[in-house]
Amino acid sequence: MKYIISQADLADLKAKAQSWLSSNCRNPYYYKTKKRITAYLNLCTYFYIEETTLTKLIKKYFKNATKTFYRWAEKIMTAYYSDNLDLLLFKTTKPQNLNYQYSLNSREKVCDLYFDYKNLQAGGIWSLFNNLKIGFHGVKNSEVPKNIKTFYRWIKSDPRWKELKQQIKQTKRHFKRYEVSEIGLLQMDAKIITTSNFPVDKKYYIYDFIDEMTRIVFGYVYDSLGTNNAINAVQRAMKDFGELGITIKRLRTDNAPEFITTNWSNKKAYKVKERPFTTFLSRSGIVHETTPIRSPQSNGKIERFHQHYNKLFYSKDKKLNQNELQHYLNKYYYFYNFERPHSSLNTKTPFQTLQIFIKNNLRKFT
Repeated sequence: MKYIISQADLADLKAKAQSWLSSNCRNPYYYKTKKRITAYLNLCTYFYIEETTLTKLIKKYFKNATKTFYRWAEKIMTAYYSDNLDLLLFKTTKPQNLNYQYSLNSREKVCDLYFDYKNLQAGGIWSLFNNLKIGFHGVKNSEVPKNIKTFYRWIKSDPRWKELKQQIKQTKRHFKRYEVSEIGLLQMDAKIITTSNFPVDKKYYIYDFIDEMTRIVFGYVYDSLGTNNAINAVQRAMKDFGELGITIKRLRTDNAPEFITTNWSNKKAYKVKERPFTTFLSRSGIVHETTPIRSPQSNGKIERFHQHYNKLFYSKDKKLNQNELQHYLNKYYYFYNFERPHSSLNTKTPFQTLQIFIKNNLRKFT
């Protein structure tokens, strides 16, 4: 084969490679070079011993890095047949001559301009960077870095940047976390579980519910989105939350088609038809709220909970079907509700928070 050295030359290559590596053991790239040469020699050896394909050998000795194998195979064979193994040495990528293109004056000028720009125009780094490229405030193009990463690094190293960040933190502290004072106010949302990001046999959808005060969570797996599945999920949630003593009073959702009302219009009249989901909630004594359009922060607690799914399946190799996925999630919900302390709940678990709320309310009526 083109990238496999002949069996007659293999023994000679091994001897020359071993001698050459011994004489270059002090080279800073010795171990990296030795690793590639050894992998190639082992691959060629077992290519003639075992009855296997080149693809399997590349996977075994080069960790499936096909391009790396072809590059090194060509490199080793060229060095061997030209009798110059020094061609295998790694060369540093560090530039020989460092060119300091920008002066300190240019750097200070750009930083001063940024903080003035921030105060007067409330602009950001990206905005100023693009304006400077077209001659903003008479700054020459040669004084502006060509890469925005360099531009950002200049500003970030300025002492005024730390003061600005500290000021932003102080401003944020004035806004308290949004909390409610009663149980039964739930947020609901759907999480898409795809085969490309999760170990599942097909795409699934999880309707999750979280109580805003206690953070108690339940979720239910379906193979499709739709009004019927959403209603069924609410029915199951009413049962599970009810067993813990929580009666659902209000349910907040986004503006997905299975939740919101539908507008029907024609030339003669304009009518608004309520979706079956909202009708079901009304008949069940549950108030249905929808978030403002493009405002996921209005359903922030359930949106934040969905981020846990990205780490939950990290070490899972087996492809899960719908029932297995539901069983796996139920174990996590139990841990989340009964065993996991929450910093937002003063290191209490959701169930402990629920118990404290019930206990305090019993005292009021006794």
